[in-house]
Amino acid sequence: MGQTRLFGRDRELAQWQTLADTVASGRNTELTVSGPAGIGKTSLLDEICRDAQARDWKVLRARGDARRQLPGAMLWQWFAPLAQRLPADAPPFDGQGALLHKFLTTTGGPAQSDALSYSASWVLRSRSQDRPVIAVVDDAQWLDELSLGALLDIGSLLIDVPVLLLRGVRTGPGAEHPEGIDTSALLEGDRTSDREPHVPSSVPLHWQLEPLSQKAIENWILERQESNVQVNAARVQAASGGVPFFIHELLERDQPLARPAEASPNEAAVLRGRLHRLDALDRNVLGAVVVLGEDASAARLKAMLELRTAELNESLARLEEERFLASVKPRPAIQHALVAEALLADLGVEEVSALHRNAAGVLMAESAQPALIANYLLETLPDGDEDGARILLAAAAQARRQGAYALAAQLADRALQESTLPDRLRQELLIEATYAHQGAGDSQTAVRLAEDALELTEGTVRRVELLVGHAEVLYDMNEVERAADCFGKALKELENDPGDHVDLRRRVIALASGAGFQQLQIAAQYSTELAGILSRDPSEDGPGDRLLLAQEALRLTISGADAALSGKLAVRSYAGGLILAENGAESSIINFLTGALNGAERDAEALALLDAAIAEARAKSSLMAHATLAYCRGAIHLNRGRLRLAQVDLEASMRAADAGWRTYIEVAAFVLASVYVARDDLEAADALLAKVPLEEKRVPLVQAMALQLHGTVLAAHGDHKSALEHFTAAMDLAVGLGPTLSAWTRSAVESAVRLGQKEYAAAVAEEALDKVRAFGAPRLTGMTLRVAALAQPPETAVLMLREAIGLLEANEGRYDQALALADLAEICLAGEDADTLSAHRQEALAAGRKALVLGNRIGAASVARRMTELLAAHDARLPLIAENKADRLTAAESRVCSLAAKGMTNRQIAAELFITIKAVEWHLSRSFSKLGISSRKALAGLVDARD
Repeated sequence: MGQTRLFGRDRELAQWQTLADTVASGRNTELTVSGPAGIGKTSLLDEICRDAQARDWKVLRARGDARRQLPGAMLWQWFAPLAQRLPADAPPFDGQGALLHKFLTTTGGPAQSDALSYSASWVLRSRSQDRPVIAVVDDAQWLDELSLGALLDIGSLLIDVPVLLLRGVRTGPGAEHPEGIDTSALLEGDRTSDREPHVPSSVPLHWQLEPLSQKAIENWILERQESNVQVNAARVQAASGGVPFFIHELLERDQPLARPAEASPNEAAVLRGRLHRLDALDRNVLGAVVVLGEDASAARLKAMLELRTAELNESLARLEEERFLASVKPRPAIQHALVAEALLADLGVEEVSALHRNAAGVLMAESAQPALIANYLLETLPDGDEDGARILLAAAAQARRQGAYALAAQLADRALQESTLPDRLRQELLIEATYAHQGAGDSQTAVRLAEDALELTEGTVRRVELLVGHAEVLYDMNEVERAADCFGKALKELENDPGDHVDLRRRVIALASGAGFQQLQIAAQYSTELAGILSRDPSEDGPGDRLLLAQEALRLTISGADAALSGKLAVRSYAGGLILAENGAESSIINFLTGALNGAERDAEALALLDAAIAEARAKSSLMAHATLAYCRGAIHLNRGRLRLAQVDLEASMRAADAGWRTYIEVAAFVLASVYVARDDLEAADALLAKVPLEEKRVPLVQAMALQLHGTVLAAHGDHKSALEHFTAAMDLAVGLGPTLSAWTRSAVESAVRLGQKEYAAAVAEEALDKVRAFGAPRLTGMTLRVAALAQPPETAVLMLREAIGLLEANEGRYDQALALADLAEICLAGEDADTLSAHRQEALAAGRKALVLGNRIGAASVARRMTELLAAHDARLPLIAENKADRLTAAESRVCSLAAKGMTNRQIAAELFITIKAVEWHLSRSFSKLGISSRKALAGLVDARD
């Protein structure tokens, strides 16, 4: 360890030794050091960093600042020096790290917290490839919103890499976040300060620092070697509360505490007396240093206080000598945060406001960035400053683009406090505040601000865009009627304007339709506009037209009206990928269009759109968009029987759920459970249930998906009675939907058959089959025919299963094809009808063997197991099946190998799958061993990327 001794922290230092060895062995860990101001958090962090440097670790340092809320400040402090030295796309800023490089080198570049978290974790993983990394942030309770979100997310994104995330967190008085953000999550973790050192688990560690004991204070006094002064340790402990900062203050006094009879000062008095003894000049200089903080410099202090150089230097020297300043050069710095807080508490509100206004004026004269100036303007009292309001507006817009919504709302709200502002500026501020509060989750305030902004807004386009934005806020709040009213007002604005706003009008109608407003004038205009689009050449389609076409395709799919027309409109809306270029991967319209293409069984276009959208989401490191798109692609892979690919995509979505993704978690969990059931991994399916508890409040359709998940797992375990109850409850919640959103109906038929309720099953199946035939999607028809056949007499069932097998084979529904073949074999070979067994024995044996081969090929272990048992029971010859070595691989290994087989490099694979290069190398090494090969050249013959 370093030369500086930390009194009373022997336990923590011993724990650090154990922790350091664990991290160095390749286990990432999070550690929080918490305690009240002055308890010694920074000193302990400094000592850990000194030892980490001695171990040749890479050390990254950052600090939160209550008076300086700059979006992403922690990431700037950790990574900006490196980003300024290295070009874009150079390691570690290649792959997912590219977004962070852009954020650090492009002023005001847009970013989201989850995207930056992913990008920062990539950079940390890359930097830890050759030696461990310790990323430290002190005063984490004061981090800006963007940094705080990244800090809380990064830990969950780092797996089995030698990285320690170390954060110091103040607790107690003065720890409040300036934006009112809840920072309690920083204090979660395994509290180990009162235990023996141990190897950390995956739970973040938490050391709560306690006041020093009398024995530790005695050791401190002895270390000072002041034998001529008898300092009473008990008196020091009582006066300081055992807080190291105050102990140091007391031991530095001219009159140390020596006589037990002497009255003991308390903590609050330690600094107050010394501050009151400062003369006016030194007090003003200290106040300016406190307010400027990290921005303090001699030139700025002179400008703020209008002092001569000699006068300022003399004052700074006195403040350093009196231990109010820790240093004067290269810049004046406060000795401890408690000094700054004590001084600000002693100043009046107007005096503090004046200091901040002077600081803002100095920075404005230097043409500093609005975000920097705005930090000072936030602390000033309103005085009708129009220039200041414009700076606050610019800073709010930049903060919102960077995902710092709480800060953006705070900045815009402060600007709106100015009473004398031009209407146009006030309107711009109201709009900015609306978006900021909406992003921060304060929808009620956003609605109020939007209404105020509308009163000041002129021009049809601006009013319509504002009304549509307002409608979407209301819809998010479940204020359906008010949202419908806003959409109606937007359309009325367009009707009353003779100008040409065709594309805007169609965009409004499409969005209104997407929100479910297919009634009254919207329904009429929807039909009129759609007819206008369909009557002309597709080459004339504009962005609004494509949105409306996508909505109509989705409507036809959901209602089960016409699969062919739905697919035709969806492909036209897709326009060879143009819709993605116009709306971006994060737009919900991409998910809607994918749903329409999937339901219409236009797999080629759906996968092309998803592959491109996922590539864009990766490029932007947008975790949430990637999760949604991966779920969509996983569902298509399952429909096609690509079980391994489906598992990889769906597991990626469920991992994102741990980082906050909730958009489609219920249906993603159900689809993934279906994959696990197909692969005979019921333990993995069981684990999904805890992620989607039935007790959670949801809208009906989403609750139906949750019920479907639980029913699917129950049925897989053979509890068809409970499963059927779940499936029928889901059916009751989703009345009126078409067959593409009726998985519970097919599941209900199958469970009812297993329970012997064939009459009920047949009735449900007949209705479902009528709907799916009317819709006209061949693969879905085959899937429905398969389950409907189970409720029929053997001869009828055989005919229906033959039709189902033909449809599924022709339309690439390989998993359901394997199921239909297996069902045909079981009905004929395991049924009670002897005539059926005799008439169809050879066909059944052939179907069983084909199901076994197909199940083995696609990884459907449940089908392969069923058929192996069935054929063995009938002493039938089992097909000669070469072992599918791909089944030796885990889902992640399979995906890595399939990408490697396509010729992708390890770094490209890592970027594709959001994992480290080291993880790719590890997966390939394990895969080569399992597959019995020595190089990636041999992968092409063993790994089918389609499977």
